[in-house]
Amino acid sequence: MKSNLTLLSIVLFSVVLHKVIAGDLSNIRGVGMGRTMNAVSRGVDALGINPANIAIPDQGNFNLNLAPTGIRVSTELLDYGLYKEYFTGVDSVGKRWAKRLESADMDKILSQMPELPKTRVKAEAMLGASFQHPLFGGIGFAIIEHVGATITLSKDFFRMAAFGLDSAGSVYMFDGTKASAWWYCEYNLSYGRKLPVEIKFFKDLYAGIGLKFFRGYGISQPISQKSSFGNYPDPANPTQYILKGNIDFLTTHTGVDFMNENSETSFALFPDPVGKGTGFDIGLSGELINGVRVALSVTDIGKITWDKNVIESYGSGAINITSITNNLEDTLKSIFKGKTRPGEAFDTYLPTALRLGFATEASDIPVLKFLPGKLILAFDYLQGFNESLGNTTKPRFSLGTEYRVFPVLPLRTGLAFGGGDKVRWAFGFGLDLHNFSLDFATDNFGMVFIPKSFQTVSFSFGMKIRV
Repeated sequence: MKSNLTLLSIVLFSVVLHKVIAGDLSNIRGVGMGRTMNAVSRGVDALGINPANIAIPDQGNFNLNLAPTGIRVSTELLDYGLYKEYFTGVDSVGKRWAKRLESADMDKILSQMPELPKTRVKAEAMLGASFQHPLFGGIGFAIIEHVGATITLSKDFFRMAAFGLDSAGSVYMFDGTKASAWWYCEYNLSYGRKLPVEIKFFKDLYAGIGLKFFRGYGISQPISQKSSFGNYPDPANPTQYILKGNIDFLTTHTGVDFMNENSETSFALFPDPVGKGTGFDIGLSGELINGVRVALSVTDIGKITWDKNVIESYGSGAINITSITNNLEDTLKSIFKGKTRPGEAFDTYLPTALRLGFATEASDIPVLKFLPGKLILAFDYLQGFNESLGNTTKPRFSLGTEYRVFPVLPLRTGLAFGGGDKVRWAFGFGLDLHNFSLDFATDNFGMVFIPKSFQTVSFSFGMKIRV
């Protein structure tokens, strides 16, 4: 069935292409705790999360992060169980053949898909260092590369691929379909210190601020998109049909010189940026008299201005086909490809978010004092304020733990709810020596035990030197 191939192509294309708040992926310890990190981050790990925590004493006075890296891919199109059931073929005489999808199969796939399924990809890498002193406070600097993409496809794309044009007439609406992608580098300089104040019920209180400078290398984002397509009976001849449709879109994008297909410039490791911006983080962190640490921060306040190589792609037109002509294919290509024109400078807001976190040690909880080793319990609430650069306004809640029966072998796990994804079970571990640590984590460890239902793949790892 031709529609099988069309549907599979769309699925595979979308899975390859991809939401995460900035800084979440390069904090390996926090990823392993279900991205629960606001109250437990220390040293260089606090950059981009809560600058107040940089000043809190921890292992060593100097921390050097050696390029912690995180990658995350998620899709709402279908889970692994549906993919394996319908798109990996069937066994026949020692070979696998394509599975023929019947109407019931199509209905099952579509019934589990939201009206506007999203596919998201995010990668992040950091090189950073921090220094902490009881009198001076804490200061940190990091260079963080951000790359990501988000694709939203109307469910009607898949309905049309599955069922085609109905003999009684049909119409498919593709409003809400959009794609965005970005690549920028963040330079983060943060400072925190203990405040010389006494507050009732608090043992201590730290405050911090982070200044950020951005160099943008490429972005593409939709401004508007409305389109539809369908077939209608011809009033003059009821046995014939008219294909009608319309398309109206506007997209703005820019990229460094070597990303322009008409440019002869070759790839450069440090290209001249096409966008620049500034931003800042602010944070507070205090320990209550009962041993619970409370942390509050607002991160990524600011914007990036893109003012070089700006191009707008636009298209608008109606499709009204009463008969097949030789130039039909060229007409359709011209409408959907659109045209380009020079664009004006535009701003992109940073993925601003409010973070609230709590953390305590099991030794401070009477019913858990019997446990050997050191157990940390933490909770985070994250609220995004926009949908920019992979951000989301859907709140995220997470619970995380770190357990050290042996001090050098931390085990981490956590659960995350919301944020535009299904419930995730995270897991991480590390080798934590006096002057060196090595950490690994995934925020969707559940895929190992329930592979049929997983829709997210993530992996983060990093090394750290302490003095």
